[in-house]
Amino acid sequence: MAMLIVCGLALAAAAGASALLMTRALSSGGGTTAFILILAGLLIAALGTGALRAVERVLAEKLGQHYIHQIRTGLIRSALSTDRGPAAGITIARTTNDLTSVRNWVAQGIAPLAVGIPLVLGTLCALWLLAPPLALAVVVPLCLLAGTLALLAIPAFRRARILRRKRGQLAAHIADTVAAAQMIRIDGGLVREVKKVDKLGGSVAGAAIDRATIAGYIRGSAAAVAALALAAVATVGAWQAVPTATIAGALTIVGMIATPVADMGKVVEYRQNFKAARRILGPALVVATPTPKASEAQPGSADVNEAGSEGLHVSGITIDGGAELPPLEARPGDRIVLRAADPAQATGVLERMLGVRPDASVRTLIDGVDLLSAEDRDRRVLVGYAAAGSLLERGTIGRSVRYRRPELHVDEGSAALDKAGLGSALANLPEGERTRLKRGGEPLTVSEQARLKVARAALGEPPLLVLNRVDGDLDDDGRVMLAGLLQTYPGIVVLAPATMELAEIDGGRPWWVDRPDLDAETPRSKDRGVPAGPA
Repeated sequence: MAMLIVCGLALAAAAGASALLMTRALSSGGGTTAFILILAGLLIAALGTGALRAVERVLAEKLGQHYIHQIRTGLIRSALSTDRGPAAGITIARTTNDLTSVRNWVAQGIAPLAVGIPLVLGTLCALWLLAPPLALAVVVPLCLLAGTLALLAIPAFRRARILRRKRGQLAAHIADTVAAAQMIRIDGGLVREVKKVDKLGGSVAGAAIDRATIAGYIRGSAAAVAALALAAVATVGAWQAVPTATIAGALTIVGMIATPVADMGKVVEYRQNFKAARRILGPALVVATPTPKASEAQPGSADVNEAGSEGLHVSGITIDGGAELPPLEARPGDRIVLRAADPAQATGVLERMLGVRPDASVRTLIDGVDLLSAEDRDRRVLVGYAAAGSLLERGTIGRSVRYRRPELHVDEGSAALDKAGLGSALANLPEGERTRLKRGGEPLTVSEQARLKVARAALGEPPLLVLNRVDGDLDDDGRVMLAGLLQTYPGIVVLAPATMELAEIDGGRPWWVDRPDLDAETPRSKDRGVPAGPA
C-alpha cells in the first residue's frame, strides 16, 4: 500500500514536470539546445509515467491476491470447522464469485484510489501554481462527479445484492442437482431439472443486466466528467485570458488525470459489489468455537479416572428431550457398544463426544487429555474415526490411509492397507497406492472404501477407535476382517453397529443412548433378557 501511494506521488510529480516543460517549450524562444533538453525531459516523463503505471498494476494485483488468499483459507477453515457447513455450491460461489468481487475492490478499487488521490491532489496543486482559475475549473467537475456517484451507489449496491443472492441460489441448485444425478435419470426428471436450471440461469442473467445498467451510468458519468474537465480548463483559460502556453501545460496535466478520474466509476462499481459480497463473506468467516470449559483437565488431576489418567472419560452429553447420558468410563481393551433405535441419535452422541458438533457441556478425556480443546496434531494421535457413508478427500490412496498420521512412514500405511484386506484390490489398480481418489472415493467400491476408512482409523493404534456403522458398508469378508481387528485391538473401541455381528461383539458393554436410565456398566443386554439387535 505504501508503494502504491509512492507511485501516485511519483505520477503527480511526472505530471507537474510535463506541464512545466510544456509551458517552457511554448513560451520560451530558446535555441536548439534548450528545445532538445525540453524534449528529452518530456520523453523521460512519459517513459516514467508508463513505468509507474506498470508497477502500479503489479502492486495492485499482489495486494488483491494476498488479501483474498487469506479470506479463502478462512472460508474453508470455517466450512470445515462447523458441523453443518454451507452447501457445496454456496461454498464454491463464495470462494469464486464473491472473492472475485473482493479482489476487484482491493486490486482495482483501493489500489487506484491509493495512486489516484495523490495524483489528483498533486495535479491540482500544480494547476494552482500555474493559474488558480484553471485549478478551480477542474475542481467543480470533480465535485459534480462525487455527488453523482454518491447517488448512483445506492441502487448499484441493491442490484449487486440481488445478483449475488440469485447466483448463490443457482450454484446451490446446480451442486445438489449434480449430486442427485443418478436418481434424476432413473426417475425421468432430466428435462425438468434442465428447465429449472434454465429458469434460474435466466433470472441470474436478468439481474446481471440490471446491475450492468446502473454500472454503465456510473462509468459513463465518470468518463463524461473527465472530458468535461478538459473542456472547462480550455474554456476558463480563454475566458480569463490565460497565456496559451499555460493553458497547454494545464491541458497536459488534466490529460494525465483523465484516466484516473474516469476510473472512479469502476472504483464505485467495485465498491458496491464488494459491500454486497461482504454481507455474505463476513458471517461465513466466523468459526463456531465451543465455550471454554470451567476447568481444564490436566493429566493426573482428581476429576480424571480415579484409578489414574489412563482410559476414556465422557460426560455432559444430552440427547433429544434434554435427558443427560450417564458418564462413560472405559479402560484400554474395553469395547463400548452404543444402543439406539435411531442411528442418527447414535451418530449425534459420537459427534458430540468427538467435538464434531461443538457442545460446551461435553467433556471427553483420553488418557488425561481434554480431547475437545486439544490441538489437531494431538487429536489425530488420540482418536481414529471411521463412519459409513462419509466421503474421502481427493488424493492418492497412500495419502488417504496416512491422512491422520502423515508423519508415519509409507510402509506403515501399506501394512495397514494389507491388514484391512485391500492388497488384492490395489494390485488390480494400474497405479496401486498412487491411484487418486475422486468423487468421494472412486474408483474403489463402497466396501473397499470402508476398508480404507478402517485402516486409516486404526493406523498407529490410537487409544480410542470410534466406528460409526462402518460395518454396514462392508461385505461379508470385510466384516470378518473388522471382527478380527476388534479382537486384537489394544485400545478402547466405541462403536455404533449396523449389523448383528458387530452388535454381539464378545466383551462388548452397552452404552444406552435411548435409555439413559441404564449406564455403560450394565451387563450385556442379552444377559438381562433384553434383545440386543443392531443399533
